[in-house]
Amino acid sequence: MNNSQKEKYGGTSNVFVNTTSSVFNALVDSPGRRGIHIFGLPREQLIMATVAALILGIPLSIIVAMAPFWDRVGDFWPLKQLNAYVAPAIDSLSYQYRSEALPRFPLKRFLVASISMIELIFLSNLAALFARGVRRHALLVWTYYDRRKIFQYFGISCLIFCGLWYVLFFDWKVLAFLLSTGGQSVKLVLYFVMSMPIVTLVFGHMAAIVGLGAWRTASRKLRRFRTTFVSIA
Repeated sequence: MNNSQKEKYGGTSNVFVNTTSSVFNALVDSPGRRGIHIFGLPREQLIMATVAALILGIPLSIIVAMAPFWDRVGDFWPLKQLNAYVAPAIDSLSYQYRSEALPRFPLKRFLVASISMIELIFLSNLAALFARGVRRHALLVWTYYDRRKIFQYFGISCLIFCGLWYVLFFDWKVLAFLLSTGGQSVKLVLYFVMSMPIVTLVFGHMAAIVGLGAWRTASRKLRRFRTTFVSIA
């Protein structure tokens, strides 16, 4: 790969890192009215939790992903049907498939475990809304935070999440091309893999805030409409 291609993919990786970093910093450092932050933790604790997740969480997830029970999880009918639509690249593989570079590595088992963990991270953000404290904080963010910024951060996190999902799980053409070029492109792929859990957490959190806030706003408007309709009748 010549120098122009290295500069090109080096610039692409820098753009991806800078974009992800700027979104994370905006989510952490931009308070709304009454000092409400999108994430309830202070900046220092949130950064420590993120670093701990990267240093400890990712290696532990890789170890857990090697467990044989993921083969049964992947064959679970509802999950298998879901992955056939949202992750056809994984669904097309067999459990016996081995790459030439890693002949003993169970690739499909690892990918099934990875996609299942990511789905659990996303769903855990929605399930957390059943907790009163989490639900209260989400409504405070919806009420006191700049609504335009909420939708902006939600849209950016959704775009990054969907882009990473497409590259890693939906269609491997882009991934294969990046890996074939080597150099800076391999670093870019590593950034994709390492940032996916954090991006999923942020996107799931923003989706929970937007979903709960939109439901609260719609329910209040519907209640007012019913009150007005009853008073007129």
